Amino acid sequence: MKSVDWFLFAPAVFLVILGGLVLSSVSKNVYPEHFIFLFLALVIFFIATKIDVDFLFSISGFLYIFSLLLLVSTLALGILYPGVVTRGASRWIYLGPFVFQPSELIKPALILFFANVVSSRTGFLRFFLALATFLPAFILVALQPDLGSAIVLSAGFFGILFFGGVSLRMFAGAFVFLAAVSPAAWQFLAVYQKTRILTFLSPTADPLGAGYNSLQAVIAIGSGGFLGRGLGQGTQSQLSFLPERHTDFIFAALSEELGFVGAILAVVAFCLILYRLIVIIRRQEDVLLQSLLGGIFFIFFAHIIVNAGMNMGVLPITGIPLPFVSSGGSSLLSMSVLLGIASGISSRLKTGSIRDTILI
Repeated sequence: MKSVDWFLFAPAVFLVILGGLVLSSVSKNVYPEHFIFLFLALVIFFIATKIDVDFLFSISGFLYIFSLLLLVSTLALGILYPGVVTRGASRWIYLGPFVFQPSELIKPALILFFANVVSSRTGFLRFFLALATFLPAFILVALQPDLGSAIVLSAGFFGILFFGGVSLRMFAGAFVFLAAVSPAAWQFLAVYQKTRILTFLSPTADPLGAGYNSLQAVIAIGSGGFLGRGLGQGTQSQLSFLPERHTDFIFAALSEELGFVGAILAVVAFCLILYRLIVIIRRQEDVLLQSLLGGIFFIFFAHIIVNAGMNMGVLPITGIPLPFVSSGGSSLLSMSVLLGIASGISSRLKTGSIRDTILI
């Protein structure tokens, strides 16, 4: 247990318990499968804390290639077997009773590879190679289409560049470029993605259609009050007015049944994880590990902000689960790997065994 950073692990366990309480109330059918993934996530977390991060970097190229092949296979399955396409998206691979989402599972592999690329070069070449390796993964995820995972992956990539020492001038240039091409990017969005963005700008324009999900989530959060309606008592959640209440909109379900108190406890737990990651980054002097931890930080940050934001109606709706709270095995396993890697790095910092790093 010496490889566990309890300041990371304890808040995550609290979130799992909190999510379990809500899931047992609003979506009992996710069990016992959810228990299986919780057990796997716990095992994977402890394994990740033990694995030498230098070994992970040494195989990151193979992990990157495997990730791209997995994304291509997901798209190919959607073309060859239209029956696996759900609501116009080909994001899942079915293995018997279990369903996996590759765009979630590959996040740790991609973050490791991007951090390795950024840290192994200097100057403009570093930025160019990083972008050249990022774009294929980003495009394959966006083509599924999975805009939510593409946003999270972009956030992780930004974190790697930022903490990896890429100059602000390059960031400014990239921002100008993105601003210039954003109008053209609109043409490549799926119809439902365009509808979600337009609905975000005017959610009441179609309250029973495109704006329904967002409005029901806001109603659920507002109706929870300070202490909540109580487990099993939420009208929006229990009467199925609230869609995807076990995954994308679990924050709304949590707020309705446990109120402001439950929501703020979840937010505090997330803030503790993010704060601890920042502490670990600041104590780390190796640029490679700083960039890796920066990517992990922004992956978590994007998941939390985008999920909570779309539940509260301040961001467009995207299919992003809430880490450790939502039901979903792929996300749970992915987040556990990332947290386990960060925990392992933190524990080795205490002994100075990672690249002779000395804490001051």
